[in-house]
Amino acid sequence: MNEARDAILARLHSALARERLDPATQMQLDARLTSPLKGPQPTLPGDKVAHFIDKASAAASTVAHADSPASVVHTIQEYLITHALAPSLVIAPTPPLVSLPWPQDMHVERRAALADDMTALTAAFAGVAETGSLVLLSGPQTPTTLNFLPDHYMCILSRRRIVSHTEDVWSLLREEYEGLPRALNFISGPSRTADVEQSIQLGAHGPRRVLVILIDDWD
Repeated sequence: MNEARDAILARLHSALARERLDPATQMQLDARLTSPLKGPQPTLPGDKVAHFIDKASAAASTVAHADSPASVVHTIQEYLITHALAPSLVIAPTPPLVSLPWPQDMHVERRAALADDMTALTAAFAGVAETGSLVLLSGPQTPTTLNFLPDHYMCILSRRRIVSHTEDVWSLLREEYEGLPRALNFISGPSRTADVEQSIQLGAHGPRRVLVILIDDWD
């Protein structure tokens, strides 16, 4: 793969009549990538967690609070009952989600979502207070289909992983990962469109409802 990439870059350099960068310029670019500059950012009034809740609610997400793993399960049960949904759930196959105290009468499957799944649960990598967005990383234990296929999407978010601005997400990624995942998704409330007679329709290209479960800590 590196040889093919180098060959492509070499052809681009040749077509642009541009020589390879000198060592000093390359060092400057590497330093800029390692410590990127941030542009102007809006000041967020008050607590960033409270701001996240306000923005997520404004984007039509439902925000609930949990203080323990058992409370997370209870919140999900209440949600399913409220929306007349079967006690069935597809979850991301991560150890924290699998180890939740699921009751015996709830059917829980650990896999990627299929087209006819109604409810799914994952955990967010981060939340953005500026926009009320959830940040999800793709990977073997976090299938992206869970975020988009089911009508009802539930997501656990640790309060300590709520950052102020979108740029802070990239800083957090650099701190915790050596490379970027294949895909990174920002989810700001249910899917919507106004293509049909300029009327907002929810669930057009993704979940019809989004439930964010805030918890003090989540590993």
